[in-house]
Amino acid sequence: MKVIITSSRGQEKIEISATATVADLKKEYRPKVSVHRKALKFTPAGSDKGVNLENEKTLISYGIKEGSEISYKDLGPQVGYRTVFVVEYAGPIAFMALYASRPSFIYGATVAPMGSTQSLYVVLFLLHFVKRELETFFVHKFSRPTMPLMNIVKNSVYYWSFAAVIGYAECHPQYTAPTHGLENIAAAAWALFELGNLLVHLQLGGMRKEEGETTRNVPKGPLFSLVSCPNYTFEVLGWAAFSLGTNLAMSWVFTLVGLAQMTDWALKKHKGYVKADPSNKKKKSIIPFVI
Repeated sequence: MKVIITSSRGQEKIEISATATVADLKKEYRPKVSVHRKALKFTPAGSDKGVNLENEKTLISYGIKEGSEISYKDLGPQVGYRTVFVVEYAGPIAFMALYASRPSFIYGATVAPMGSTQSLYVVLFLLHFVKRELETFFVHKFSRPTMPLMNIVKNSVYYWSFAAVIGYAECHPQYTAPTHGLENIAAAAWALFELGNLLVHLQLGGMRKEEGETTRNVPKGPLFSLVSCPNYTFEVLGWAAFSLGTNLAMSWVFTLVGLAQMTDWALKKHKGYVKADPSNKKKKSIIPFVI
């Protein structure tokens, strides 16, 4: 059958098998760029809303037939999801390790050894991001292979800048441990929340059989009994515990900014889960009984 691709350059007719997938059509369409840059959208008959076409689905599953018109958009340069995660998490590890291992280079020649609270939370900080790196390689399965190249810049600026400021203050010779005496309790809470976050990630990773799989059932079980996105809940709680234990203002800022961003993500995911299974209405998205 022949379909019509409409882009900013005009229209082009493509002849393709009636049983072809969206990925097949992307390969046939002329621009010599990666298929991951090519976004196709189709507006079904009787609808005024376009549908983004997914690579693994067939054209006929969308109702596309002889003479159907499909719009094309170039998404621009792409970068792998895993690459973005690895780079954005590597920065905080590098900054904190530099501050902790080369204090005389950063703060001056005469630097006293770090105190016990400083040393403890430097280790916790590093463990958090090492955990994230390991999850990126061995736990997460990504439904999409790439994202816009600019994302690696935005994400890295976000993580690296906060890490640079938090690490500098945490390792500073004039750092003063909190007077509230909750450092050890906060560290224990941090470990508990990190474990909860890991368990959620393991469950979510296990629900997707392989890379690129886009279908995933609504997660169930004890960890998901109160909120749809407990991984975000544990992430925020972990940073709140870290901020309490270090009493660093910038760490609290990072926690609140993270809460705002993850709340936005959680609300969107929760909406999708409710659509797939209305029983999820009784749950919240990220904060039990609140949001």
